Amino acid sequence: MKKALKFDERDNVVIALEATVPGDEISVNGEASGVTAADSVPQGHKIALRNIAKGETIYKYGHPIGLAAENISAGSYVHVHNVLDPISNWKENYLYQYNPDSLTEIDDSLRLAEPPKLYGYRRRDGRVGFRNHLVVLSTAVCANKIVSDIEYKFRDVVAITNPSGCVILPNEVERIKAILLGIARNPNVGAVIFAGLGCESVEAEWFYDQVKDEKPCAFVRSQNYGSTEAAYEDLEKLVISMKAELDKQQREGVSVADICLGVKCGASDWTTAVASNPAIGYASDIVVKNGGTSLLGETVGWYGGEGVLTKQSRTKETADKIIDMLTVMYDRAKSMGRSIEESNPAPGNIAGGITTLKEKALGNVKKGGTAPVEGALDFGEYPTGKGLYVVDNPGLDPLSLLGLTCSGATVLLYSTGRGTPVGNPIAPAIKLTGSPDAMKLMGANMDADLTGISLGHMSIAEGGRLLFDKIVAACNGEPTIAEKLGHREYAFPLLMGAL
Repeated sequence: MKKALKFDERDNVVIALEATVPGDEISVNGEASGVTAADSVPQGHKIALRNIAKGETIYKYGHPIGLAAENISAGSYVHVHNVLDPISNWKENYLYQYNPDSLTEIDDSLRLAEPPKLYGYRRRDGRVGFRNHLVVLSTAVCANKIVSDIEYKFRDVVAITNPSGCVILPNEVERIKAILLGIARNPNVGAVIFAGLGCESVEAEWFYDQVKDEKPCAFVRSQNYGSTEAAYEDLEKLVISMKAELDKQQREGVSVADICLGVKCGASDWTTAVASNPAIGYASDIVVKNGGTSLLGETVGWYGGEGVLTKQSRTKETADKIIDMLTVMYDRAKSMGRSIEESNPAPGNIAGGITTLKEKALGNVKKGGTAPVEGALDFGEYPTGKGLYVVDNPGLDPLSLLGLTCSGATVLLYSTGRGTPVGNPIAPAIKLTGSPDAMKLMGANMDADLTGISLGHMSIAEGGRLLFDKIVAACNGEPTIAEKLGHREYAFPLLMGAL
């Protein structure tokens, strides 16, 4: 008898926890179902639990995820060949479920009786970093050479180059400001040097003026030196001086309330929604329940899950802004003659058992846990209080992770279903998977193995507490695998590029 998983009583499909062939009997949540497999179904893909008529709604997680494109008999394989995505015109059919009367708080069982001991670097603004990076930021592509040379010589310095910085539209000027200031202000950054040319759209000195009162800060402009070689010599002297200053700083006792967690998923498959993301949500709830902050990004991953986010919103203003964020992105795609629905799910998602955009989104938003959404942040905007916030940033993995750090995330939980090695230059990225395949293919890049949840040997709560322990260890200085291997991937979200 082959095992299958059913999430909710309303579901008319189940997840094959084992690959099936025609004739296999199916047990659902450990009990005989009376259903026999009619098709060969890969592990993690969906099987019809009963007959589903053409046009009937298909339910998973207790939510509609698609419409039957044809009559589907009990035991049949349910996937892209016989399912229509319910999101064909999102802007006219989105779910808005804000209701203050239905808002629930995190369960009291997640309050820690004995909070862990944590140690971090208290910054001038009161925020706490768990790394003490010296960061050198290029303000324009013309300054990238000297910044790259610093990274080559000083491997412990975080050097971030810039793909643009000049001849760009005003909205992209604002985006460059948000990125560089967001990075510079992250509490994991102990000191920062801005390196520019001197004639770019936003000069290095402007950034210096914004940050100089917050932390040790400096800038160089190559045009002031007569050559890039001379500018590099001065930049190197600044690096050596600031490294010595950072070496004098000591960790002090802090608390879970000082954690700013960023949550992310990438290369999703069936295990992402079954195991990894619910466990991330549980860990996020622990952080928030104990006074901390959690950030949920990937705006493009919310289409189809906006009903969940608006229902969890603390205020109508937050719910409205979530819809506004999604609408802006939707309209931007339409202005290019395309639609969001064309971009998701990706081929890897489909191969991993995800059939529709809505199905993917409902798994994506599980990373936020059960906490009320306290606010919706623009790219580079920092939270004004504690709790769960959503952040408007793209879905590309290194770009989304950077976006979370640009809003203050100091530690990252990053799930993958298909396998990815990506890290981040500013915050430790704790990589995890619930996929047996991903553990076989890229287990050496994973900090946490949650395959026990997918295979029925571990509960969501156990997985969530395992991840919380990983957060504590990373915050106290234990390097993640991505840090050990030198993964510092990042990307900038330029809309148009150079004109």
